[in-house]
Amino acid sequence: MILSALVHLYEELCKQGKIQAEGWGIAKVTHRILLDKEGHLCGIISARKKVQRGKKEKEVPCEMCVPLPVTRSSGVKANFLCDNSSYFLAVDAKGNVQRTIQCFEEAKKLHHRVLEHCHSPVAKAILHFFDTWGSDKAEKDSLIQENLEDIIAGRNFVFQVDGVDAIEYEEIRRSWENFQGTSQANKDSTSLAGQCLITGAENQKIALLHLKIKGVHGAKTMDRNLVSFNEPSFCSYGGDGEQGKNAPVSERAAFAYGSALNALLADQSHTQIIGDTTIVYWSEHGISACQDFMMSFLGNHAGIDDHTLDTIVTHMRNGLPVDLEGVEISPDEPFYILGLSPNAGRISVRLFLRNTFSKLVTNLSLHQERMKLEGPSWEKQNIPLWKTLKATVNPNGKEQAASPLLSGSLFRAVLQDTKYPASAFQNILLRIFADQDKAADGGRPAVEKISHTKAAFIKAYLLKNCKEHWEGKLQMALNENCNDVSYVLGRMFSLLENIQQSANPHINTTIKERYFNSACATPASVFPILLKLANTHLSKLDGGKAVYFKKKMGALMDKIMMPDEGIPFPARLTLEEQGAFVLGYYQETQARYKGKEEE
Repeated sequence: MILSALVHLYEELCKQGKIQAEGWGIAKVTHRILLDKEGHLCGIISARKKVQRGKKEKEVPCEMCVPLPVTRSSGVKANFLCDNSSYFLAVDAKGNVQRTIQCFEEAKKLHHRVLEHCHSPVAKAILHFFDTWGSDKAEKDSLIQENLEDIIAGRNFVFQVDGVDAIEYEEIRRSWENFQGTSQANKDSTSLAGQCLITGAENQKIALLHLKIKGVHGAKTMDRNLVSFNEPSFCSYGGDGEQGKNAPVSERAAFAYGSALNALLADQSHTQIIGDTTIVYWSEHGISACQDFMMSFLGNHAGIDDHTLDTIVTHMRNGLPVDLEGVEISPDEPFYILGLSPNAGRISVRLFLRNTFSKLVTNLSLHQERMKLEGPSWEKQNIPLWKTLKATVNPNGKEQAASPLLSGSLFRAVLQDTKYPASAFQNILLRIFADQDKAADGGRPAVEKISHTKAAFIKAYLLKNCKEHWEGKLQMALNENCNDVSYVLGRMFSLLENIQQSANPHINTTIKERYFNSACATPASVFPILLKLANTHLSKLDGGKAVYFKKKMGALMDKIMMPDEGIPFPARLTLEEQGAFVLGYYQETQARYKGKEEE
């Protein structure tokens, strides 16, 4: 399913001219080798470009369309017109002179085979360079030695002849395509043939090696395989020991899915990192506007304002097409979401979802509605998923990424509109009990015991996972008509904290630091102490304030009384009730702050 969807995407992108045809690919180039018309080395310059990353400017390799690189697992294999310093300059950082010579000779042979019938002056210059260069010359050349460190650090080199990149010349491109066709014809008679599992086409050449996938976040090496077998026991089942036969994928399909996936991963504006998972999105017909919308809705800026987002959501939930960036998008447009993470030299599929665009938009909007919570003016109503996951992580710990399993399960729950994972709720409660309010210090970010994001997810969790009990009780703003004991206890704790702060306006810590956790878990053991403290604090206030607080305390106590059990406070609260306690505290506190702002 994943591979066939990627093959279909490749075909769509080819029609739109957004992806390279077979035999061509995108490579990150760090240097240009400058040659004159005769093929003499004139210089080596950087091909990197400067980009803004946050507040800093950083140099990154330039992406260029080049002849498709070979897949190297071991041995010596050269690339045409784009390769590293070992193959093009006979310079190697590893000090293996013999292997470096082999690499250069292999590149020389390849370029002669490709360009032997090309009469372009550019082709002659490149071949003359290979014929007159070598490792001995590289050791003595002042240009190489002066820039040796930078050359060794380089990744991919391309040739530039007389000021123009060699790959830009039509004769050179045609020579490569002709060579590809000839090589393909020669392989047809010797390669393994069979039915492709992806396309269903029969009598297809089966790929022995698949394209390397680039751009998965967290991979120690840049290039990894999505499909691979590395042990005889895996390779032999049903395949008589022949490589590629147990999972036959045609060479064309292998190239297509690899190219499409690499194109998705290279498009950073439509790629999202959640935990250790790299997530890419695409519509079946390659509509980039769908990707823009999804990134905006998930909290990653993609140039779509909130009003446009709301309009699109309304149309999609009603099954109506929308015009986005001048493109009409059908609510039935199939949309795919793929999450990948690195795993022991390969790539693991963390999640794969397929649904109509309107259904995914509807599910996301339902999640955002549950998350809506009145809070500080600077807090956005649409809380991105990465922010929710960050709330589950210890802010003082070395590892700042959320659990990979939690990331995947939460993302899947949101997009499929299923119950949220209990582990997300439990981790957020754990952080509330473990964290204390702390201002930013020494480069460390500020810590909030009960942040807007934590409270918002608690509300969403209770409304989704415990809908029968909490539907209608939990709202965006404080619900003074909610009589649930755990929710009212949270409100009461906020009120008692307010009384303390009013009586002692200059204190640095409140009852929240000392009593919140125990009051939330075992109210009966703590609230009697807090009420006694409140009476002491009330005695310090003037008549008007004291009367106001006493009336409010009385109104809340009337909701808390538990006549059936003969005690005013419950002995302990369940995890869900503790969540309601936190939410009651947060909403009561925010209502108080809002009242002060309006005054």
